[in-house]
Amino acid sequence: MNRPGRIGRPLHIGLVWLLLASSLVGCGRSAGVGSRTGSPMDELPIWISPLLPSGVRPDWSGDGNHLLYLDALVGDVYELELATGERRILTRHFEHRGFTRARYLANGDLLLCGPVRAVEDEAEGGRWNAEMWYLSRSLEGPAQPLETPCFEGPAVSRRDMQIAWTVSESRDDPLFGASEIWTGRVEFVGGKARLVDRRKRVDRGDFMYLAHLESQDFRPPDDRELLFTAYAYRGGEVMGIDLESGELTNYSRAWAYDEAEGVFPDGESIAIEREVDTYTAVPVGDIDIWRLPLDGRGVPERLTYFSEYRGYGANNPVISPDGRKMAFGLRVKGGGHGNAEGMLLYDFEKAPR
Repeated sequence: MNRPGRIGRPLHIGLVWLLLASSLVGCGRSAGVGSRTGSPMDELPIWISPLLPSGVRPDWSGDGNHLLYLDALVGDVYELELATGERRILTRHFEHRGFTRARYLANGDLLLCGPVRAVEDEAEGGRWNAEMWYLSRSLEGPAQPLETPCFEGPAVSRRDMQIAWTVSESRDDPLFGASEIWTGRVEFVGGKARLVDRRKRVDRGDFMYLAHLESQDFRPPDDRELLFTAYAYRGGEVMGIDLESGELTNYSRAWAYDEAEGVFPDGESIAIEREVDTYTAVPVGDIDIWRLPLDGRGVPERLTYFSEYRGYGANNPVISPDGRKMAFGLRVKGGGHGNAEGMLLYDFEKAPR
């Protein structure tokens, strides 16, 4: 999709968005969803194995030897050593309000998202009012605030200290609230981390205010394109923006809920959360993992069938640096977005082609 011109915020656009979402509520589900009882853990194929009994939101280290993860949707950050199974907590040595995301920076340090202060009447522990933090891998001090809002997950370059993040007001104002994706770079001055070279890359005006945005990944190998999700746009689309030309590309090209997750290291495809037959702003929860080629054809390949088990699904897939493994979560339908009852490992070399 070519980049449309930015527009203002006319009332009729918001009303169209609202009516469209309302009119599509209750569309039929895909055949097979919820058709089996029990749990997906009861009959795992040989290419999927349990990894951790608890934990959410994994992220691979650059060498593929470790996984970052959280113990709750707003919680502490842990690191798993894959060879030994040893786990260690990384955020016990300082006071904090919990973290919603943890990602490895290119230098091995950590980029975190988490609430700055406790809000007694705020749902989900301040999850929707998080900011970004920098934590040295040495763990010699507390996380340093970057004093920048962070809606859901940031994107992290594998080549340098460039990052991308989302600034959003959409939960408070779904019709006209801001939803913007920015890029910047983490640098250090006098031992203090800060964000420089900040630049807004895309916002809701690029989608006639019919989308809410979330950054996901820089596309390898050159990181010249930023991959992100446009929620509520045609149900949810995986998008890319060329960071040099500003051109937008729609990679999903389908009426379904598609959410960008972990990109493959060759940059040719991306793992996505997908719920077919969904045309509303919010998915029902029958989510599985698919592999979407980034060739513009919009023809994904299904990887998991967890939603066939009533009340379950699969989520938060991230791809190992060598492209051979995928860590992901066992999703429980009806829980908070991003929830998981443990993590699993998908072996692409054992899976049927």
